[in-house]
Amino acid sequence: MVHKHSPSGLSIAIQNTLAFKKDAAPLIDKLSPAEFTIKIANTLKEREAVFQLAYQVYLEKGYVKENPYQWLVQDYDRQADTTIFIVKDRTGAIAGTATLVFNDSSKLPIEKTFNNEIKSLSQDGAKITEVSRLVINPSYRNSKEILVLLFNYMFIYGYHVKNFDMVAIQVNPRHKNYYKKLLNFDERGEEKLCASVQNAPASLLYMPLVNYQTEVKRCHQSNSQEHSSRSLYSYFIKPEQENLVSYYLKNQAKEISADEKTYFGFSETTFGRAVCV
Repeated sequence: MVHKHSPSGLSIAIQNTLAFKKDAAPLIDKLSPAEFTIKIANTLKEREAVFQLAYQVYLEKGYVKENPYQWLVQDYDRQADTTIFIVKDRTGAIAGTATLVFNDSSKLPIEKTFNNEIKSLSQDGAKITEVSRLVINPSYRNSKEILVLLFNYMFIYGYHVKNFDMVAIQVNPRHKNYYKKLLNFDERGEEKLCASVQNAPASLLYMPLVNYQTEVKRCHQSNSQEHSSRSLYSYFIKPEQENLVSYYLKNQAKEISADEKTYFGFSETTFGRAVCV
């Protein structure tokens, strides 16, 4: 399958953020709590909306093949601890989404491409969570705030609620500077072809979650507003508010039900009706 070069909503948001950094302007003008809300998808309706949005975006990029259900469902979606985050606009439509997958119950999807690298990162018993299926609704291609909300709440959930040690993500190599410069990710291994997105190129990035805590505290304690605004962490919520957010997220988390597994085609012997592997 040919990979299309028209930029996705995610690509445009990343490019715009990097452009602001290069121009020495504030990365984000302001965060408007009234514009977007973020929560964990915990109903069939919300999960299906995520699968449909991801399918539309990945199909447009040539990363998946057409399927009659028009869902992008992954094998990890049947795992009890897989957690889908959604950012909604004022109308309730999903503006962006990302999924956290945890390696305490099954292998991470990233291991299909970067198996040796993940083994190296976890050799001392580190618990790793992977950010997967990160997409932005095409209607919000310029909304850098969506990325801030997703990463802020995912990091809080992984660190405070799940008590995991490290976060990993495989990204298009064109995007890796965003994660390295603005979120302090490091790179491990060489660029490889990722079979789950039709052999598109991928880079493995990772970060100990304690590093995000350090950066958030540094940014909020900095006396230089100009300096701190150069990091996305300056737009994360304050450390003293994180316990409240973690309580909010913990109460929202709800594993996929037996009825939902049946609806999406999961069983003991099948992966799902529209699984991309």
